Amino acid sequence: MNINVTLFGELITFAVLVWVTMKYIWPPLTQAMQNRQQKIADGLEAAEKGQKSLDLAKEKVKTQLKNAKHQAVDIIDQANMSAAKLVEAGKDKAHEDAKKILALAQSDVATQAEKAKQQLHGEIATLVIAATRKVLQKNIDVNANQKLIDKFIEEI
Repeated sequence: MNINVTLFGELITFAVLVWVTMKYIWPPLTQAMQNRQQKIADGLEAAEKGQKSLDLAKEKVKTQLKNAKHQAVDIIDQANMSAAKLVEAGKDKAHEDAKKILALAQSDVATQAEKAKQQLHGEIATLVIAATRKVLQKNIDVNANQKLIDKFIEEI
């Protein structure tokens, strides 16, 4: 191997190429790689934050669903209690109405019984008068007849 000027020319050209590359080409490439690395790191960090937010949102949704279920159960229980109260109130009202109807019926029966008694008293008075006339027609003793009439009235 001969070391000649060509080899030195190639070495100088190579050195100039390395120097130009390191001075003008390498810094923008390094900067672009660092920027890209930073973007990737930021993206990963954002993805982690997004995942954490998603997990928090899922937990919040689970909690809200539990609360909603509890509220639904409470609402259903309240509705059932209200329905039971309404049924009970309806029963009470029906009992009260039945008592009123019974009282009216008893009052009506008592009124009818009183009317029947009055009518019966009237008929009895008529019968007493008729019996008295018959007794007086057959018997003229006033004292004995009066005693019989009084006794008859007391029995009635």
